[in-house]
Amino acid sequence: MKVCILILIISMVHVHAASFGQQVTLDIKNGHLVDVLDEIQKQTGYEFLYNNKLVNKQKRVTIKVKNRNFKEVLHEFLNERSLTYELNLNTVLIVAKPSSSTLPLNVARLQKKKITGVVSDAKGNALESVTVAVKGTNVATKTDAQGRYTLEVEDQHKILIFSLVGYQSIEHTIGSSNQIDITLVTAVSDLEEAVVVAYGKQRKLSVIGAISSVSPKQLKTPVAKISSALAGQMAGVVTVQGSGEPGSGTSFWIRGVASFGESTGPLILVDGIERPMDLVDPEDVESFSILKDATATAVYGVRGANGIVLITTKRGKKSDKPLINARIERGILQPGVLPKLANAAQWLDYYNDINYEASGKIQLSQEEIDKYVNKVDPDVYPNVDWMQEIFKKRTSNERLNVNVTGGGDFIKYYVSGSYMKENGIFQPRRTSNYDPSVNFDRINFRSNVDIRLSRSTEVNLNLSNQYETKNRLGVDLWRMYEMVLHTTPVATPIQFSNGAYAQPQGGNNPYYALNTTGFSKDFWNNAQSLIGVTQDFSELITPGLKANVKFSWDAKNSSTLDKRKSPTTYYVDKANPRDSEGNLILKDNGNGSDYLSLADWHSGERATNFESSLMYDQLYGGKHRVGGLFLFSMRERTNNFPSNDYIAAFPYRNTGIASRLTYSYQDLYFIEGNFGYNGSENFAPKKRFGFFPSLALGYILSNENFFQPLLPVVNFMKLRGSIGRIGSDKIGGSRRFAYNSEMKLEGAYSFGIGGKNWIQGIATGYPGNPLVAWESALKRNIGLELGLFNKLTIQADYFAEKRDGIYIVQESVPSIVGINVKPYVNIGQMENKGIEGSFEFNHQQGELGIQARGNITYNRNKKLFDDKPTPRWPYLSEVGQRWGQQRGLIALGLFESEEEIAHSPIQRYGDVIRPGDVKYRDINGDGEITDEDMVAIGDTEMPQLNYGFGASVSWRGFDLAAFFHGVGQITRIIAGGPLYGQTGNIWGYGQIYADVADNRWSADNPNPNAAYPRLSFNIANNSRPSTLWQRNMSFMRLKNLEFGYTLPRQWTQKWKMSVVRLYAQGVNVFTFSKFKMWDPELETVSGSSYPQMRVFNIGLSVTL
Repeated sequence: MKVCILILIISMVHVHAASFGQQVTLDIKNGHLVDVLDEIQKQTGYEFLYNNKLVNKQKRVTIKVKNRNFKEVLHEFLNERSLTYELNLNTVLIVAKPSSSTLPLNVARLQKKKITGVVSDAKGNALESVTVAVKGTNVATKTDAQGRYTLEVEDQHKILIFSLVGYQSIEHTIGSSNQIDITLVTAVSDLEEAVVVAYGKQRKLSVIGAISSVSPKQLKTPVAKISSALAGQMAGVVTVQGSGEPGSGTSFWIRGVASFGESTGPLILVDGIERPMDLVDPEDVESFSILKDATATAVYGVRGANGIVLITTKRGKKSDKPLINARIERGILQPGVLPKLANAAQWLDYYNDINYEASGKIQLSQEEIDKYVNKVDPDVYPNVDWMQEIFKKRTSNERLNVNVTGGGDFIKYYVSGSYMKENGIFQPRRTSNYDPSVNFDRINFRSNVDIRLSRSTEVNLNLSNQYETKNRLGVDLWRMYEMVLHTTPVATPIQFSNGAYAQPQGGNNPYYALNTTGFSKDFWNNAQSLIGVTQDFSELITPGLKANVKFSWDAKNSSTLDKRKSPTTYYVDKANPRDSEGNLILKDNGNGSDYLSLADWHSGERATNFESSLMYDQLYGGKHRVGGLFLFSMRERTNNFPSNDYIAAFPYRNTGIASRLTYSYQDLYFIEGNFGYNGSENFAPKKRFGFFPSLALGYILSNENFFQPLLPVVNFMKLRGSIGRIGSDKIGGSRRFAYNSEMKLEGAYSFGIGGKNWIQGIATGYPGNPLVAWESALKRNIGLELGLFNKLTIQADYFAEKRDGIYIVQESVPSIVGINVKPYVNIGQMENKGIEGSFEFNHQQGELGIQARGNITYNRNKKLFDDKPTPRWPYLSEVGQRWGQQRGLIALGLFESEEEIAHSPIQRYGDVIRPGDVKYRDINGDGEITDEDMVAIGDTEMPQLNYGFGASVSWRGFDLAAFFHGVGQITRIIAGGPLYGQTGNIWGYGQIYADVADNRWSADNPNPNAAYPRLSFNIANNSRPSTLWQRNMSFMRLKNLEFGYTLPRQWTQKWKMSVVRLYAQGVNVFTFSKFKMWDPELETVSGSSYPQMRVFNIGLSVTL
């Protein structure tokens, strides 16, 4: 079937081959030369390169031709202006026509030298279409798809100029060598570069919305998901890597959180279609941008309130032969920080202390303690380091990617495939048919094909598939961590010496749970397809008018196989552990089973998207640039496994229209208006559609005449501002059609005499809300863009947002209303404000290239209204506080004496307060410590300050790059038994941290400034959330470190290779933080989470 489709496509290409790329129709009056070149480019697909000074000084052009060969047209009107052109593949180079009168008489006698070489970027990737020119002449050529060039140079000429749009030009002196290899560095600001915006592209110069982008190269790190590579990369992005589990991604937000409703995450669009970001392989990314303000997101209407992420994937390029890139990596991973638990001696000392305090008796003699510590009889007196038994010191990963790019005049293609595997840090026992290890595998495939049916018609076909598998334990990972952190070193041996499975009474054995309880296998299969047609109506209707239609269909399916068993476990009675012959006397914990049971779970969904749009872009009179967009979109998503839920079986539908109008005058003044008119079937019939407009203004001061004296110190300055209203249809409330009332069975009554009939009653279960609608966000943004010395760019923004209509429970409804359930209504309000900034620096000095970049984001939100009843004490209200603001008691230290306790407010937690317990402040002055004394303390668990900075250096094939990421103003209230002790059977389930064991208050260490309070069986007082347990989780880490070497061309060409690069990478290399117990970024209050992994990889990248 696939072969038939390919043959059909090739046949279509041959049918239309004669009609593409050669004939042009022009009708331009009093225009610039660049207008003519732009129009020819639109009609033919050829790219034009020229010197701006050479083209701009030409007189105005008036030309009218119809269906003429573009080469003839070029020759005629260029010849009249003393210009000529050179054609290389799909690129046309405009140069000055040489004057014969200036040629020396002996030119024929000059000797020529043949120069060859390869041009690449800072990462060693070959650069195609680089112009290589001999300075002072019209001799020039261009590099091919492998970055190679060949040029004959006369002896009298000594300098070559290498230039490419988007890169800094380099002048290189010709020496004695015939081989000259060059590395080009990305230009700081190429204002004519196309920037991906909502539903299209704009010139970077004309973008007046708040948009941040990151180079795809910065995302190519040894992590399983692309979201895990975002930390610190762009201004406005707030990330939290909550777990280091294989296959895990990162939670992230754009400019923080502006709603306390259900949905706070951004809309992710891959090639314009709503799709999960983490399904995209970083190698396939062509551009990665985030849209932050109203003018950038308004066209998405009810989907754009939380910001937009735009990802475009790579496409084919015209080349004389396919360009093949291969990349292979292998590395090791090790936990960054693992919690340190008390050893046997520390724990037994703690055990004796709390038992003596509770009963006045020493539970264990020194002789008994020595048996455990010295491992005299491990079956009876175990001493187990569970961290060492359960976790490996290191594990491994591997990755392979191959992609092929190529094409000609009519068809271009990009095809890629990749495989990655990441192993876990657990060390289970594996057999051929029983594998409880943790690992994650993924296979990616992508094929993007562009077909030019005619000079004005192009068809795009995108196909991609991701197949992921994950093997995991027979118990949940969080449960395994709970066992490891709570099981004491003396509770049980890992396994009895006779092979019997060990498990203490009233406790757990992590080794048993890891190796004998089964395992699970998860499978995910994602298939995505997209077909689009672009028609240029420049000849048929009017220049600059295009239309696009795209349709996509996606399918996602997942399944889980749970294999479980529970073999019989045993324990030893310490009073009678062995018989007269010294054999263990084992007692079972109940009947178990070695039978491996099987359960399976399935889920899936399918989605279709349809979009049709008209786009317009035209320059009038060389001064007035007008652009426009009008778009219709429709999306439907269906649950394949609704599980007998009638409501869940209905498709989810969104539809709407969007429009954008842009205008600029002489690239000085810019205005842009956008609107989205979108609807969702989740809302009440009269509230389904919403209108979301935005307006933006921009002003480029550096293009004004009065600005010229500041050049080139300040080479660019732009001011911009925007305001608009955006919506969100993911409002939550746990009910899909909240405008409908729901009934439920409620109460009953007996009817009749004698044999009474019990009749079930029916009542309103949930009252319908006929006004349910979307959240609405009013966004404002002011920005400044600055360029200095043509090397440094700086961007800064101030943003403010007010969110209305947050869908929350109406808690102020009095009970006399008589409703059974408090309704959800659109009444919540919240605001979010902040600043962000970024800089980029590029400098090339000969063969030395230096790059630096950095960004910072600060945001602070505040609840304005949540409809909760007014509390007795104003400080208990959450209104006016940040979302997620931590609350707790203010700890004043530890009680030093019974006298101090007697003269302090009564603390209503626990039975008896003793010296060493936490002392709290009486906020309301009522003489008691209760929950009414809890106030806002510290910050939130989401950082308010996010930043990243780094630098890279390249020289003669060597390159070194480092990038740091950090967060600030983030706290967490830590908690859990290992910190303040536990009640019940602590022998089997009462482990504590080593730091707690060493630094706790005790009768032997009655230090009022001890880091941890008195440990006892009564933990109610000391376990309260308070400033005592609040920790600053700010950190800065060396997120990425990479060192590489690109082999010399003279070596690689012998092997028929274009570029060969060896490199070593590190991720999470080291971390600076005041908090040391576990990684501060983990989303855990007790340390019971898969640790962040430190990764070291070596890799090889080859281009053929």
